[in-house]
Amino acid sequence: ALAADMDRSYVSEIELARFSASVDLLEKIARALDVAPKELFNERG
Repeated sequence: ALAADMDRSYVSEIELARFSASVDLLEKIARALDVAPKELFNERG
């Protein structure tokens, strides 16, 4: 949250699926984590 310049509670709400995140926000989080945006999603099979 800090690396993405976001409030921890907001990131937590996204993780718990209580809030939706925009594409721009997901890209910001991915950059902060140094991962590709697709890595933020679970694969279902």
